[in-house]
Amino acid sequence: MAWRRLAQRCAPAAAPAALLGLGAARCEDTMQVPRTKKTPKELPEYFVPKVPYPAWDSDWDGRRRARAEAKKRGAPPAPTRHILLVRHGQYDETSRDDDKRILTPLGRDQAVATGLRLRSLLDSGSPKSPIKMVSSGLVRAKETADLIAPCLPADRLVYADPNPDLNEGRPAQVIPGRPYSNEAVRVDQQRVERAFRDTFRRADPRDDGARHEYEIVVCHGNVIRYMTLRALQLPPEAWLRLCTFNCSVTYLVVRPTGSVSLRALGDVGHLDPPLVTFSMHHGIEW
Repeated sequence: MAWRRLAQRCAPAAAPAALLGLGAARCEDTMQVPRTKKTPKELPEYFVPKVPYPAWDSDWDGRRRARAEAKKRGAPPAPTRHILLVRHGQYDETSRDDDKRILTPLGRDQAVATGLRLRSLLDSGSPKSPIKMVSSGLVRAKETADLIAPCLPADRLVYADPNPDLNEGRPAQVIPGRPYSNEAVRVDQQRVERAFRDTFRRADPRDDGARHEYEIVVCHGNVIRYMTLRALQLPPEAWLRLCTFNCSVTYLVVRPTGSVSLRALGDVGHLDPPLVTFSMHHGIEW
């Protein structure tokens, strides 16, 4: 097989992509790319962070200065944000019509079990901590959230309207793997990035004095993988290396200082083995 060498340095791509952190594929080191008929005519666009990897962008949410000024004014302490990303339950994949892509009976059981797990987790914290829950706009996520909601403490829960920015998609190129269309990735990335920035941020000071606040986001595997990597300031192109089972829980914490930590990724310990699925795959041996 013939090989050709590409030596390219980091630089932003076209302006619209660069505005959201996208840039054309670049690498400081020389890469070898097989010259085959499958080699794409356009280079894949990769996410370009404001602060190059592996350094940490301490103002990743743009709130560092506002938080410091609020502290000088004597504002109440801002709470720690607990973000719980829940993948929807198993659903009927035989139709392309979203209205027909409803949860299977097993998927409904998964959702109830997840609701009970979340209630147990929330009950272990402060009884005053506020809780918000939001789902994507797709039926399988909305059904999952509707089954979780009755399990949660009603006096603390704000159940927000579905957010279509959380809908499933391909929010980044995938490495390793065959490149996707840059145009298709760009559309999904812009949408999911909006959802990420709305969800992942330092909390505002609260008049009620709460030191912790919870947000439960019921959405989709690709979205959860993308947001987890973005929150940790890791390359989002690694998203397909992560696995999130149906009704798994991914748990991240954002502290007032802006630090972010991952406490659980795709946790299904609350599901009995017969309830563990990844789409239509049952169990773990697939």
